[in-house]
Amino acid sequence: MLLGGSAGTNGRGQTPWGPTPGLGSLYRGPVSRVDRRRVQLALRVASLGFVVLWLLSLRLQELVPYQLPFAILLVTELELLVRAWRERRSDLAPPAPEELAARRRPGRDDADLGWGELVEDEAGGYVYLPPPARGRRRRRDRVLTALAAAAAVVLFVLAVRSDVERSWSSLSAGTRARAEALFTREAAAIAGRPVTVRCDEGYRYTGIGSDALGVAFPSRELAFLDPAVCRTLVALAFDGDRREREETGEAVLVLAHEAVHLRGERDEGVTECKALQEGGALGTRLGLPEERARRLMASLYARNLAERSITRLSYRLPAECRNGGSLDLRPADDRFP
Repeated sequence: MLLGGSAGTNGRGQTPWGPTPGLGSLYRGPVSRVDRRRVQLALRVASLGFVVLWLLSLRLQELVPYQLPFAILLVTELELLVRAWRERRSDLAPPAPEELAARRRPGRDDADLGWGELVEDEAGGYVYLPPPARGRRRRRDRVLTALAAAAAVVLFVLAVRSDVERSWSSLSAGTRARAEALFTREAAAIAGRPVTVRCDEGYRYTGIGSDALGVAFPSRELAFLDPAVCRTLVALAFDGDRREREETGEAVLVLAHEAVHLRGERDEGVTECKALQEGGALGTRLGLPEERARRLMASLYARNLAERSITRLSYRLPAECRNGGSLDLRPADDRFP
């Protein structure tokens, strides 16, 4: 007997191509079966949500390295790419002989044609199982995919907006002027004479124009800082961002380095050594806790000692840049730098 294109039993509780499950096993299967696509979609949505929260939360950025959220997102996208590639290979591969035989008989793969399935229940009767609503599932998958794509677009917009808001040019003219006045005062205190510090908005001397984060002209009593350095210093001095980040320590060191140049020192290695020693007090004046400022300078000191890049050869610290050495600005202090 055929109903909707499905085959009947052969008298032993089996279809012509295999045993027919009872209703108990029939309905236990869908409940316990894990839909891999749903799990993958849930992971992608959760990853996108985590990245958005990370972008909006300074506390989360402090606790979680910036590489982690984007690594999670990259893994989920790579998994999607690999799955699509494998499915495409499966579609292009020639079918196995048993698969060809199964295709000649109606089954669940023929749901779009309206094929159902007739099974024997535990009471000895027959139950017709209608085909699954595959069209509806496909529409639902398309909707979920569209939502995931929309979430990705929102994430991109938030990332761009967050990056713009943290740039030097996003600050008001009044804030930029206050910041440059502060940097000038601090540089003058280190240089021991009147000097001027400007943020290189046009990148004429720093950043895009060169690989330098700061440039000093001692004869003109003038120094330029990379705008990204200026923005980091503003976050520290004006916004209260006192996190112990290498980016913050680097910005403080750049300002101290150019101030030492304005004092009259021209050798890059000696300047870097003195700037590392000035950086602890400078960072404290800009808002860092004293111990945190010292740790940041100590970390940069260790990084410089381990530096092997030939491009920074001129910045390599001299042998006398050590506790008790001839370049020690505070020989009575046991701590260095």
